[in-house]
Amino acid sequence: MLISYNADLLPKVRMLGQIRYNEPWIHFSRCINEWVLYVIRDGNLYLQEDGVRYHLAAGDFFLLEPGLTHEGYQRSACDYYYVHFSHPDMGRMEDETAAMAALADKRRKSLTSYNLDPEDPTDPITYLPKQFHLTGGEFKAELRHAVEVYDSREEHYKRRTATLLHSFLLETAHENLLAHSRSPGKRIRKSDVMAEKLLRYVNQNYTRHLTSRDIEEQFEGNFDYLNRTFAALTGSPAFTYINILRINNAKQLIATTDLPFSEIGYLVGVDDRYYFSKLFRKMTGMSPSDYYKEVRSE
Repeated sequence: MLISYNADLLPKVRMLGQIRYNEPWIHFSRCINEWVLYVIRDGNLYLQEDGVRYHLAAGDFFLLEPGLTHEGYQRSACDYYYVHFSHPDMGRMEDETAAMAALADKRRKSLTSYNLDPEDPTDPITYLPKQFHLTGGEFKAELRHAVEVYDSREEHYKRRTATLLHSFLLETAHENLLAHSRSPGKRIRKSDVMAEKLLRYVNQNYTRHLTSRDIEEQFEGNFDYLNRTFAALTGSPAFTYINILRINNAKQLIATTDLPFSEIGYLVGVDDRYYFSKLFRKMTGMSPSDYYKEVRSE
């Protein structure tokens, strides 16, 4: 089951903390009108919600829903974090397949978006798992920090706690998407994995003087094959995409600095000032100087 979550809106934290039961204990019965997050540090927690039983173990993330009765059904020792919170746009999703497909498409759009664009390339809705096993120990540090901030009662402590919880929930949604894409029922093509790796490489290195040989050596593969997989993911061949990044970055620098065009070309990965002007005109329909006049006259 998935929970839709509007990432443009912060949760409102009512309380959070850590509880450790060294002796076997059973959760009391209650029905409250807010979300409750449990993350198990150690031991086991046996919960029943609306008649459905869940066994939670160390590393498990679990969301209890508002308005549903929950209670324990078996005694056990347990150490866990809890967060009681509300959110203005959060609710159960019935069609998990459609939700995960939508989230995967948002991931693709984000990966191929221009990072200096002030607008987010996707809508704000993400999807949280109701139950998920968190790998690694990072979640413990994140939630421990949230508890410390909350307990400090210093200025804006609830807003800071809400921000930390928000970040934690978004990271969990991301990890759940990656886990879903790697699940046994999903066939992940080698070409898709390679295309994403190449995309990340290009996004991080487009200001260098990249060549097809550089890419072949980096990925130990044939450039034509790599280029086809890249175009299938992004809609553009690798060097067309690289030039889009370079010229978009150059436009930002022309609009916000007084650097010479030759230096701007160098900074975005085009050493030859004449080729930079030619490429800029090809991509924008105007010369760098004409673009400078246009943006500075606004």
